[in-house]
Amino acid sequence: MNANAMASLALLCGLLAVGGAITAVAVWRGWSPRPRTTRMRRTQQRAFEELPARWRELYRWLLTAAAAAGILVWAWTGWPIHGLLTAAAVAGFPYIWHPGGSAQARINRLDALAQWLRQLASVHVAGVPLEQTIQASVPNVPAQLRAPVTILAQRLRAGFPAQDAYQAFADELADGTSDDVVLMFMDHADNRGPGMARALEKTAAKVAQKVTDAQAVDAERAKVRTNARTVSVFTLAVVALGMLSTNYTAPYGTLTGQLLLIALGLLFVGALKWMRRMAQPRPEPRLLLPARSRQHGGTR
Repeated sequence: MNANAMASLALLCGLLAVGGAITAVAVWRGWSPRPRTTRMRRTQQRAFEELPARWRELYRWLLTAAAAAGILVWAWTGWPIHGLLTAAAVAGFPYIWHPGGSAQARINRLDALAQWLRQLASVHVAGVPLEQTIQASVPNVPAQLRAPVTILAQRLRAGFPAQDAYQAFADELADGTSDDVVLMFMDHADNRGPGMARALEKTAAKVAQKVTDAQAVDAERAKVRTNARTVSVFTLAVVALGMLSTNYTAPYGTLTGQLLLIALGLLFVGALKWMRRMAQPRPEPRLLLPARSRQHGGTR
């Protein structure tokens, strides 16, 4: 490794050390990263669920390939940033190839919600608490909702107040349509009035109509997703071919060049996120405040 590479690596290590020191001081003064970590994990989980099933099954191997590719490129070029960007490109390729995953994921969740509501309506008996119907429905819940519904049923079975369990269920789904369903559940928990099966059927029909509308909008956005995929893959191909030319990479063989590569990589990621946002529908506004906002005095 040459002197410039050593200087670049030393700079990265220094930045990590400074960041670690700042975090240690913040924690010592009482700062807790848990809410942010929980939010980040939920965001990462949602992003992972956007991928097709085949990519999710192979993603662990893809991460291994990304690490190996990054190490090889670092060893080949002698520069750590080249390897870092290579690893990021390999790990992020599924999201580049499927730029509209979240739109389809939301449609699938809404469709699963409509199916589940129909199931509840078909088995709910007047006079029986909805909580018991929900617990009995777990084995037949569609796959896209099985995890949150299972957790909801476990909370109800463990004796959680129905209102709190429903609120947590709404926070897990974090969608305006789901909030509408949860508000119906909450109202039934308070009033226990008749006609719940009919209300479930009507709500299922409304959700199914939203699925149809969302599918029509998603079809119109297909061109934007195709353009985003084409531009992204073409850019990565040009960069990969350019990396094979020493004349092309020579200007980046300095500390300044490495910092410039970081900036260009961040700009590329920002452009991808912008195009991805264009290809996605705006999330439906929530009707319920998240539990954390309610605890801090928020009102709706």
